[in-house]
Amino acid sequence: MDLSLFTALLVIFLISNFLLFALGGWWFFYHFLGPRIPHRAIHEKSPQKAQIIREIKNSISTQIIFFIMALGLYFLWKAGVTQIYTKWDERGIFYFLITFFLIQMAHDAWFYWTHRWMHEWKWLRKYHLAHHESQQPTPFASLSFHPVEAICHGLFWYIIAFLIPSHALWLWVFYSFMFYINMWGHTGFEFWHKDLLVKPIQKFLNTPTHHNLHHKYHNKNYGIYYNLWDKVCGTNHAKYEEEYRAIKAKTEAHKTSRIMKALGL
Repeated sequence: MDLSLFTALLVIFLISNFLLFALGGWWFFYHFLGPRIPHRAIHEKSPQKAQIIREIKNSISTQIIFFIMALGLYFLWKAGVTQIYTKWDERGIFYFLITFFLIQMAHDAWFYWTHRWMHEWKWLRKYHLAHHESQQPTPFASLSFHPVEAICHGLFWYIIAFLIPSHALWLWVFYSFMFYINMWGHTGFEFWHKDLLVKPIQKFLNTPTHHNLHHKYHNKNYGIYYNLWDKVCGTNHAKYEEEYRAIKAKTEAHKTSRIMKALGL
């Protein structure tokens, strides 16, 4: 793939992801579905227009940084110094299939520790404040970062490129997956199972409530996909289980869908 084609695809890809997950998530949850399901809302108030504008501006800045860093990664790949490959069966079909999970677990650890350091290390904390200006975040907050934090997130792709042999397809797919999950964490609506926190396997999954508590109190709850690191390191917020159960109790009391009732969602 030559530079001009890669650049065009990258621009289309970044814009499409923002339109689908940020703008699409905002429309879906705050204009289409949200007004019909107030019993699932985590936020006590609706976000202000000024907050939305700030989140969009920060997101544009973040995507410009991601664009530049992706170009840098492209040149490194062309130079043959990364472990990115393009033939899907180069390392066998089994490895090809598990690569996504390996990247996800690596990102879960990277996100937890860099996120935690941005709260606990004073010299990094000031760069994370841009994200925390949104105390009741929206899908637009998914990429609302200070440039320094955006670079920190972008560095993950370089780590993967050098440490985990990955088919190029998974880098594109995982970015969309990361954006999708991040959007859910900032929706302000809860859809997980009412007994999630006592399920043997599901209890290790993170929820929108988990991340919204992080924005509300500005500490604890640092994970993204799984609750594993927060459990191991004792950084779950003390009110997490209490607030999750309160939200689900409210949901159960006002549920109208028989299907959702039967599923416990």
